[in-house]
This record gives sequence, C-alpha cells and structure tokens, in this order.
Amino acid sequence: MPIRVLMAIPDIESQALMRDLLQAALCLVPHELDVVWVGSRQEMLRRVRASLDDVIFLDWALANSETPQLIRDLVQANPRIRTVVLLPMQLRQYRQCLWEAGACSSIPKENLDQEWLSSALCFIRRAMEREARLEEKQSWSVKHPTSRVAAF
Repeated sequence: MPIRVLMAIPDIESQALMRDLLQAALCLVPHELDVVWVGSRQEMLRRVRASLDDVIFLDWALANSETPQLIRDLVQANPRIRTVVLLPMQLRQYRQCLWEAGACSSIPKENLDQEWLSSALCFIRRAMEREARLEEKQSWSVKHPTSRVAAF
C-alpha cells in the first residue's frame, strides 16, 4: 500500500529541494510512495476534497498567515488527511497554532533533512496501518454485535 503524498509547495526552488530530500529519504526506508506536486491552494483543496492523498507536506508560503485557517479547512473537508507544515525558521512560534488547527507536525524548512523526512514517513505509514486494523475491527464488531472480539 503506497503512501499517497501531496507536496503543496508553490515555488520551484523549494520543490527541487524537497525532491532531493525525498529521494534521499527513500534510500533509508522501504516505503512505496505515490507523490503528486501542486503549487496552488485550489489544486490542493480539490485533491483533499476528493480524498486523493494520505498526507500533505504543506509549505507555509502557500497560504502564509492564513495557513492555520487553511489547515482547519483541509481537516473539515477530509478528516483523515494528515498535514505536515514546512515553516520558515523565523516563524517557529506558529507551531502551537498549527497543531491546534489540526496539523500533525511542523518543522522549520531549514532543519528538514532526509532523516527527519524518513522518520515522518515511517510514523505516517504505521498510523495508516493501525487505522486500517481499527476500521476492520470496528466493521467486524458492527456486523457481529454479540460476538466477542479479541484485541489486536
């Protein structure tokens, strides 16, 4: 099961950097990724509403100070979406605000490296696997309400 990754990054230089980091990170983990790149809020929102992605790496530059509200909108449109915000170093004070808005994580772009990215992808993969098992368990419980279900 590939991780469906949406890279929402508006400028070409940052996209090139993320492509290089992503290639290096994939050397460290055996995950299969399906990566799509978008450079606008409209493209990103269309994909989120259609539930086409599992995780978004969202560059702060895409919405700037409107990023917390954008994250709220993303989560409202698709509660399953996982959002990682790439912040400029000088805006680290927004971390709590982003978390409260629904982001899973944030990191200053200047601190992003292949180790951090590979770790984030591993966490995302494990979360997706556990969510799928929980959904199976809940679905089975609904179909068999009087049966006892052993814990996973």
